[in-house]
Amino acid sequence: RSAIATTSLVRVDPDGTSHEAASDLAFPNGTVITDDGATLIIAESFAGHLTAFDRRPDGSLSGRRVWAPLDGVAPDGICLCADGSVWVANAAGPECVRVAEGGQVLERVTTSQNCYACMLGGEDRTTLYLVTAPTSHAALASVQRDGALEQIRPSVPGAGLP
Repeated sequence: RSAIATTSLVRVDPDGTSHEAASDLAFPNGTVITDDGATLIIAESFAGHLTAFDRRPDGSLSGRRVWAPLDGVAPDGICLCADGSVWVANAAGPECVRVAEGGQVLERVTTSQNCYACMLGGEDRTTLYLVTAPTSHAALASVQRDGALEQIRPSVPGAGLP
C-alpha cells in the first residue's frame, strides 16, 4: 500500500492573489463556513475526521483542531445545520450522519448506495439532498451510470455557507 499524500488548502483573494491557508490535509473535501463567518470546517476523507479552523475577516486561518473524529466514516461532502451540527456524507458506506462537535452521532440516515455529497436545501433549507452511487471511480461510474439523488426531511434546517 502506498503512502497517502497530503495537500494544501489555498485561499484566493479578490485581487486574484493566492496564499496557502492550510497544509497537510488528508484528501480535503466538503467545506462549510459558520453563519458568523468565524469558523471553517473541512472534511478530511483520508483522515476520518472533520477539521475546524478559526477564520479571520481576511480569510486567513488559524487554530487548527479536530472538530469531530468519525470512526468508520470517510467524510466527503458536508453541510451545516442551524444547531451547529454537521451532516457528513460517508464515501465508504451507504449513509449520511449528523454529528456534533466532538464527534457524537446525532442522526444516521441509511442511503441506497455510498453517499458522496449532501446539502440542506429547499425554500426553508429543510430537505436533505443526498448524492449516492455504487462507486466514485470515474471509469466505472461513467459506464455504470447508477448514481442517484435521494432526499429526506431532517429534524434540523440548514445554516451557514454554502
